[in-house]
Amino acid sequence: MKKKRRLNKYGIILVSLIAVLGIALVCSLGYLGVRLLTSKPVEQSERIEKETKKEKTSTLTKAEKEYAQSHPDLSDEEVKKQVAMNLDHDPYTHMEPVEDLDSILQLVNKYYYLPSDYEPSDMISVPSSGENGDVVMREEAAEAFIELVDASAQEGFILNACSSYRSYDYQDQLYSNGVLNYGEEYADAYWTRPGSSEHQTGLSVDVRMDNDLSDLDAVRNHPKYEWLLENMHEYGFILRYPDDKEEYTLIAPESWHLRYVGKDAALEIYENNWCLEEYIYYKNLT
Repeated sequence: MKKKRRLNKYGIILVSLIAVLGIALVCSLGYLGVRLLTSKPVEQSERIEKETKKEKTSTLTKAEKEYAQSHPDLSDEEVKKQVAMNLDHDPYTHMEPVEDLDSILQLVNKYYYLPSDYEPSDMISVPSSGENGDVVMREEAAEAFIELVDASAQEGFILNACSSYRSYDYQDQLYSNGVLNYGEEYADAYWTRPGSSEHQTGLSVDVRMDNDLSDLDAVRNHPKYEWLLENMHEYGFILRYPDDKEEYTLIAPESWHLRYVGKDAALEIYENNWCLEEYIYYKNLT
């Protein structure tokens, strides 16, 4: 009789335990169900909140926002930079005149142009390869180039110019021939339209090394080309159209085209791996 009562007592305890576990299981399943039903709206709410906060903290202008929408891969900083460079407009459709024609930092490209009658008044001759006759540059740039030529001779190679100043009319002829022979798209990549050529400034120079006239890009393969790239900033020169800056310059890489900007600017451009468009953008921020 006692044994039977004991079994009944244990049975009640067991049934109670099972009931408690069952209730706990049901509650757990219910909680998980609620989480599953509500997690998506919560996540959406958090995402919307983050996007709203980002919009509130964004400092983009209307033009920058429009450019950002069409270039979603760009950061806000990069969007600001490219819009400041007028890259939100097609080349030659948003042209502005160069304001300071005397500045050695004047920017001439597919958005900034020189007057058709502009010709520097202080040009002098520089060492030339002879293939295009007498080559002249603005005096300050010419004197710096002659110093670079002398330094190159000390390094054991000949550096000279094959082209520098070009008039508006001459550039017009070059561009027109390019369009005629290769088409407008190709001409726009390898020549600039008259008024938008740096050569008209008298501050740029196309160079030859050891009188190799086989091809303009031959300088790239010269054993002293790296020396030139690493040292010309000391004389105020930069490589105007580097291999990795076409997105800003809109000109195909030109290993032979140097531009005089002065020693201070050239050093800063060299140290930061900028092109001239980037240098002017960052200077305008300060």
